Amino acid sequence: MMHSSTTLTTGKTCRQCSSAFEVTKDDLAFYEKVSPVFAGKKESVPPPTLCPDCRRQRRFSFRNERTLYHRKCDLSGKQIISNFSVDAKNPVYAYEEWWSDKWDGRTFALNFDFSRPFFEQYRDLQDHVPQLALSVWNSENSDYCNYVGHVKDSYLIFGSVYSQDCYYGSPYYSRNCVDTLVVRECERCYECVDCRKLHSCFYCRDCHNCRDLLYCYDLQGCHDCIGCAGLRQKSYCILNTQYTEEEFKKRRKELDLSQPEVHELLRSQLADLSLKIPHRYMQSAQTEQVSGNYVYQCRNVRDAYYADRSQDCRYCAQVVDLKDCYDNNYTEENELCCDYLGAYQDQCLLFSRFCNRVSDALYCDSCFGSKYLFGCIGLKNAEFYILNKQYTKAEYEALVPKIIEHMRKTKEWGEFFPSPLSPFGYNETVAQEYFPLTESEVRERGWQWRDEEQARDKYLGPPIDLTKKITDIDDSICQKILQCSVTGRPFKIIPQELKFYREVGLPLPRKCPDQRHKERMALRNPRKLWKRTCAKCQQPIATSYAPERPEIVYCEECYLASVY
Repeated sequence: MMHSSTTLTTGKTCRQCSSAFEVTKDDLAFYEKVSPVFAGKKESVPPPTLCPDCRRQRRFSFRNERTLYHRKCDLSGKQIISNFSVDAKNPVYAYEEWWSDKWDGRTFALNFDFSRPFFEQYRDLQDHVPQLALSVWNSENSDYCNYVGHVKDSYLIFGSVYSQDCYYGSPYYSRNCVDTLVVRECERCYECVDCRKLHSCFYCRDCHNCRDLLYCYDLQGCHDCIGCAGLRQKSYCILNTQYTEEEFKKRRKELDLSQPEVHELLRSQLADLSLKIPHRYMQSAQTEQVSGNYVYQCRNVRDAYYADRSQDCRYCAQVVDLKDCYDNNYTEENELCCDYLGAYQDQCLLFSRFCNRVSDALYCDSCFGSKYLFGCIGLKNAEFYILNKQYTKAEYEALVPKIIEHMRKTKEWGEFFPSPLSPFGYNETVAQEYFPLTESEVRERGWQWRDEEQARDKYLGPPIDLTKKITDIDDSICQKILQCSVTGRPFKIIPQELKFYREVGLPLPRKCPDQRHKERMALRNPRKLWKRTCAKCQQPIATSYAPERPEIVYCEECYLASVY
């Protein structure tokens, strides 16, 4: 249930999509709480002009996770991998060069021009300050990964931390996992989505604390199950039917997972079974006064998705250890941050992206160990800077309010960076995953679109038979270029990946990594809440299951009574 203070105080219309959205008393109190103070005067942050979805779409248009390019470092000239294309306007530096003393962000300083809009001047700065080729921290042998930290011997994983020997996906604190989507503390798993603490599980969704599962949904504390849904503390079950250990092992051995028709049958049987069991209205644990989905150990966290150990937050997704934050994505250990995309350990940071250990700053990008910044990019250990130019404390506190007043007149104050300022094409970013648009729709809005390089048949070579059993595939497959059965795009099998398929007895994929990721994303509920009633007790609930969907959806109390 929500606080009573969240009753509607203002009805607003989104200036982008024209949908109605609410601004509550709690929301207004938050914006007042994070409003910056300069020389004793508060500069109030106004309520948003975009609805929550459009605000998220705007932030996401600045995050390119998965589109990587071969290019040269603009400082050293060496060949590197980057999420910035060769024709990006801004310079791009390799990790070791960006962090070196060979350049200084202060050399790009600009004087503020009150005859021009702020975002126009910010773009001038953005076009000249070097950016990191990839966001990879404290990692080893993971050159083709992005937005990762403390990963080792991994390939094409994105938004991941503390993982080893993982390929294609977004694992956290995991080992030896392939083709995953937000799995945590998992090992030796394949094609698992939104799971925690699994071992040797394949094709599972929303499963926790389990081992040796195959094509399962919403299992907890289970092991040795096939095609099961909604079970707790069970073992040796097939399609929710109990077998003896001997019977189960016999039937499991008879399954030839190298045959595509076996997978199709299991997938179909699990889908049918899933429609017959109650679904929990939201995935959560150890929470108080929350709404959204996948919310764990949180208090007063509303309209949130994939939030852990946070409190007093709203409109956040994929966040950990936040306090008093609104509209945050891909962030950790932050407090009093608003409309912020990426990185961690920040405080009082507004309308910014990808900073670390930054406080009391606005409209910043890729700044580290700094405070009292406005409109800065690429600064380290800096204080009292505006557009990368240093000021005294008195000068800073006198000038920033004048800039904010100027931005009020240009209708920029209180807005995140507009999407046309993104250095990426819209279709390169996670915005396209959550808010897909056609090229014409993107261009009509004045946003960028990146034309993809088309695969040419001459790169593919002769057709390759992927229907062979994995035991009949030799190492030469890793030197060949395969063609995605859905998109036609080329892809490869890496030796580590081939070893994994051999060990677990699974067939080679016939689809490219991006298509596999797209299909995993399609398994999820949308990040949106609908009002409906519990199918059992008729209590009102807010859930990510739309009312017209066929699943049986229960409130928390009825769901727990049904599975225990």
